[in-house]
Amino acid sequence: MAILPPPELKHVLLVGPPGSGKGTLGPHLSELLGARHVSSGQLLRASVTAGDPHRIGEQVSRGHMIPDRIVAQVMAEHLADGFILDGYPRNVRQADELDRVLAADGRRIQLVLELIVPDEVASARLSRRARMESRSDDNPDTVAARLVTYRREVVPLLAHYADRVRRVSASGDLDEVFQRAERALSSLPRGARAGQGAPSTDA
Repeated sequence: MAILPPPELKHVLLVGPPGSGKGTLGPHLSELLGARHVSSGQLLRASVTAGDPHRIGEQVSRGHMIPDRIVAQVMAEHLADGFILDGYPRNVRQADELDRVLAADGRRIQLVLELIVPDEVASARLSRRARMESRSDDNPDTVAARLVTYRREVVPLLAHYADRVRRVSASGDLDEVFQRAERALSSLPRGARAGQGAPSTDA
């Protein structure tokens, strides 16, 4: 039985390395919260399919991160009143820009769910996905580069949201991961409201 989150929880950010399961957990939380799952990866891949006007495919195939300016352009039009953000923001620069956009109409990220998974588990998942979906960004060399970039950028990003972070193990059975995430979302951090703060907690 799902643990019901507070009804006012509508703006959630999923943070985790490639292969941590953000794309699997996002739709589950979307249904739970009644908020749209907004995946930067899906939106950027859709841009590539639509003719790749930003030359995203070339950068991804080299293991490079997509420039903040391009990601912001693609994401801005998809931030509805409620959302589960997956893959954006990736760094403090993007987080500052997102804060600015949300603050314009009185919104903010209320809770950050950090998905914890060992690099070897993430790499194995991505290798399996590469075989199933033929994704160029999931080959071993590219995965290694993406993990290095993630580890470098995630520490300051989490510090930016320090009073709103909850950590969840994303290893093991999928139903168990769902249950851990539901427990983490069962209450609002005090930092969910402007001017309040609390230390991060584990779930």
